[in-house]
Amino acid sequence: MQTDAAAVPASVVQTSGRSRSWVQRIPRGKLGINSLILLVALYLSLALNSSFWSQVWQGLPAPLGIQEWTIAGALFVALNVLLTLVMLMFSQHRVVRPVLAALIVLAAVCSYFMDSFGVVIDSAMIANLLQTDAREASELLGRRLFLHVAMFGLIPAVLVLRVRLRTGRWYRELLRRLLLGGLALAVLIACVAANYKSLSLWVRAHRDIRLYVNPTYPIYSTIRQVQSAVKPPDARVAAIATDAVREPAVSGRPRVVVLVVGETARAQNFSLLGYPRATNPQLAAIPGVVSFEQVWSCGTATAVSVPCMFSRLGREDFSRSKARREENLLDVLQRTGVSVLWRDNNSDCKGVCARVPTQDLRRHPLDAYCDADGCRDEVLLDGLDELIAASSDDQLIVLHLLGSHGPAYYKRYPPEFRRFVPDCAQDDVQACSRDAIVNAYDNTILYTDHVLARLIELLKRHQAQVDPTLLYVSDHGESLGENGIYLHGLPYALAPDEQKRVPLLLWSPPHAFDCMQAQRSRPSSHDDLFHTVLGLFSVRTRAYRAQADLIRGCGPSTR
Repeated sequence: MQTDAAAVPASVVQTSGRSRSWVQRIPRGKLGINSLILLVALYLSLALNSSFWSQVWQGLPAPLGIQEWTIAGALFVALNVLLTLVMLMFSQHRVVRPVLAALIVLAAVCSYFMDSFGVVIDSAMIANLLQTDAREASELLGRRLFLHVAMFGLIPAVLVLRVRLRTGRWYRELLRRLLLGGLALAVLIACVAANYKSLSLWVRAHRDIRLYVNPTYPIYSTIRQVQSAVKPPDARVAAIATDAVREPAVSGRPRVVVLVVGETARAQNFSLLGYPRATNPQLAAIPGVVSFEQVWSCGTATAVSVPCMFSRLGREDFSRSKARREENLLDVLQRTGVSVLWRDNNSDCKGVCARVPTQDLRRHPLDAYCDADGCRDEVLLDGLDELIAASSDDQLIVLHLLGSHGPAYYKRYPPEFRRFVPDCAQDDVQACSRDAIVNAYDNTILYTDHVLARLIELLKRHQAQVDPTLLYVSDHGESLGENGIYLHGLPYALAPDEQKRVPLLLWSPPHAFDCMQAQRSRPSSHDDLFHTVLGLFSVRTRAYRAQADLIRGCGPSTR
C-alpha cells in the first residue's frame, strides 16, 4: 500500500529535517574529480605551505624584480604540479575524497608545528615523534593546535567529503586523469624551460627548500622512518675495539666516572660560557670545574645525538642503521671490566644501553621529585651515594637527564628555581611572549646547575676511596625564537648554532686543572666523547684517537 506524500503531516517533515546532523546540513557542490584535485592542490599550496613560502621569500634577494617574481611563479607552478601528481595516484572514485580529506588534515597538523616552531618534519623529527612518550606528547598538544587543525584542516576536509563527484565510464575517467597528469607535467616543463638558467641556479643554491613542502615531505619522511623501523634488526652486533685493554689507575683506587647526558641545553645560555644571566651560580662557586667553549653536537635531535655521541663513527660517518649494527662505547668499557650502569629520567637511551644494566627512574616513588607529570632530575641522585660507596673496581655511571626538554620548560624545575620571571608556565607556549619562554628555559638551566653541583658534592664525599670524575655534555641545543625558530630538530645543514653548540663541563680532581683549562677553547664535538672516556679509564686500543681525547696528558695515566 502506497502512502500519498501529501498526506504526511508537516510536523513529521519538519522533525525529520531537524534530525539531520550539522554535517548533513552543509551544502553539497558537484565537481569532477580533476576539478576537485586542482582545488585541493591550490588550497594546500596557498593556505598550508606558509613555511615553504617564507623560505622562498627569504631566499630571494630584495628588491624583488622580474627575475625574482619569475622564480616565485615557477615554484608556485612546481608546488601545485607536485601536489596534483601525488593526489592523482589516489583518484579512484571510491577513495579520492577520503584521501584528499586526510591529506588536508595532515597538512594542517604539519603546518601548525612548522609555522609555530620553525621546524622541519624530516626523518629525524619523525623518529623523535615515534620515540616520544605520552607525557612528552601531551605537552605539544594545546588549544591553539586544535583550533588551527579545526579551521584549516577539519572544516575543509568535511567540505571535500560532502562534494558530489561527476563521473563517467571508467575509461573516460582514466583518460581524464592521464590528460590532467600530462598537462600538469607539460606546464611544469614549459615553465622550467622558459626560466631554466635563473631557476636552476636558485634551486641549486637553495636545495633545502624541498624540506618545507607540506604535506609531501612529511609523508616521505614518515615512509622512510617506518621502513627503517620495520626492517628486521641484525641478528649479530659487530664487536669493535676487540683489542681493548684497561690499565689500572696510578693511584690504585677505583675510577668512578659519572657521565651526565644533558637534554636540550644550549651553550649560549650557560653563564660559565659567557651568558650575562647567572644560570650557573653553584657550579661557578666550585673550584676545578672546566667549561669547554666550542663544542658541537652530532645532531639536533636526541634520536640522532645520543647514539652518535656513544659511537666510534663520528658525525660524518654516522647513521642510526650503522650504529645499531655495531657496539658502542659502553660495550667496549664493559668488556674491559668496567662496571657500567645507565640511569634514565628521559624517554630512553635510544638503543645505546641495550647490552648494559639500566635503571628507569621516570616513575620513581619519591614524592619529593616526582608527580603526575613525571620526575625532576634530582631523582637520578637517589641511591647514587650507596652505589659509589660500594665501588671496588672502575665504574661508569650514565645519568640521562630530562634537562631542558621543551616546550613545557616550566615542568622541568621546582618552584624554588623560578628565579627568572615572568616565566611561561603553560603547555601552550605560543600564547607566551618570547621573554617569558626564555625565562622558563633559563630556569631549567639553573636547575641543571643545581643537580650537577649536588652531584659534585656527592662525589667529593668519596674522594678518599675513589678517583671521581664528572663529565656533563648536552645532546643538542635549542632555538628560542631567533629568526622565528623554536625548539630543535632542524636538519643539521639548516640548523642555527643555537641547536648545535652545546655545553661540556668537566670536574676531575685526578687530572691537573690548569692542563684541562688550557684545552677549554679548542674546537671539539660529540665525536671526542668516545675517545675522552676511553682515556679516563686508560683503555688502550687501536680505536682510540689521542688527538680526540679532550684531556690527554692532563692526568696520572700512563698515556
